[in-house]
Amino acid sequence: MHKHILFVLDYYIPHKGWSETVFEAIISRLFAKWYTITILTSRFDQELPAYEGKENFHIYRIGKNRISFMFFALCKGIRIFKKHKDISLIHTSTYGGAIPASILGKFFHKRVILTVHEIFWRLRTRYKWWFKGIFYRVLEKIIFWFPYDAYHCVSYYTMNSLRMVYGISDKKIKMIYNGVDASFRNPQEVSAADIQTRKNKYGWNNRFVITYYGHAWKSKGLDYLVRALPELVVVDAQLLFVFNLIDSKRTEYIKKKIRKYHPVKDGASLWSSVQIFDSQEKNDLRTLIASSDIIIAPSLSEWFWSVHTEAAAMGKPLITTYIASLPEVVRGNVKFIAPSSRREIIQAILERDQWIWNPEYIIWSKEFSRNTTVKELIKLYH
Repeated sequence: MHKHILFVLDYYIPHKGWSETVFEAIISRLFAKWYTITILTSRFDQELPAYEGKENFHIYRIGKNRISFMFFALCKGIRIFKKHKDISLIHTSTYGGAIPASILGKFFHKRVILTVHEIFWRLRTRYKWWFKGIFYRVLEKIIFWFPYDAYHCVSYYTMNSLRMVYGISDKKIKMIYNGVDASFRNPQEVSAADIQTRKNKYGWNNRFVITYYGHAWKSKGLDYLVRALPELVVVDAQLLFVFNLIDSKRTEYIKKKIRKYHPVKDGASLWSSVQIFDSQEKNDLRTLIASSDIIIAPSLSEWFWSVHTEAAAMGKPLITTYIASLPEVVRGNVKFIAPSSRREIIQAILERDQWIWNPEYIIWSKEFSRNTTVKELIKLYH
């Protein structure tokens, strides 16, 4: 097989997100193995160039977001194929790149691999505003109506959901876990002095630090965590929220909810027990995680998410829910709680001394190597 792959991705770096990080890790390793890489993605920031590249590496950007990219990517893809006639394979991902990639594959007689992160189906209308939920639910159904030559699922949960909901043939499905940057998420990479400096700066000394970080989407279960705050701020805990600002409206909504549950009382604000940080650079986020005592991620739906696996790589106790792929991928000191349960969030934190480092709550080590991910993908390419 000639090693020139076209990636059709609705978002790619410098757009911030877990999927973008996953594909950046895959693409960089393929490039290091002498693959020629062409990326067709959205121009979500109009200051980004429409084209940038070098020998054997090209990035083309079109459209302003995921939706506009779906419509413009097809025409741009045709021009790319006319220019790069040696493209041998298309690799795409749910959601915005899938349909144009499938059409391009049929038009130019190229095999298409679809990476499937998660099947939402009816969960769409539960976790999104009803009109938007219906739109994405229909879009998901249309995506899987289009043909693909292989389906790369990132967990067994995703694989089984794909089989049951859309009836995809087992012969076309391949499960390959995403890789986690365990070397970067190594707690030994953060010094005790860095942690102490962070605690001194924000007043966390002698406080039990509980951290949520990631998106503010409804499927992350933040609403229940926020409702639990009034009972948590009185247990000498410091609660941190670190938001990825992909959805600014939803993030602002959650911030308002936090303030709603923390009114000024008797002239003294409870706000000091809760701190909010907007997007952190990678090194700063690693230090913040290392400075925390517990990571909490009360998700309502997940595929293979960075927060949970990164917390495990950092050796931090984790409170999360027993839904979707999470029991499959998390490791280390984990306390599972029921989804949508404010009461169980509170109970898990109040009873932390009973489960932190208790052997009954230790899940044996699981490794998710990025090199292994790429090795298995190359087998799939061939």
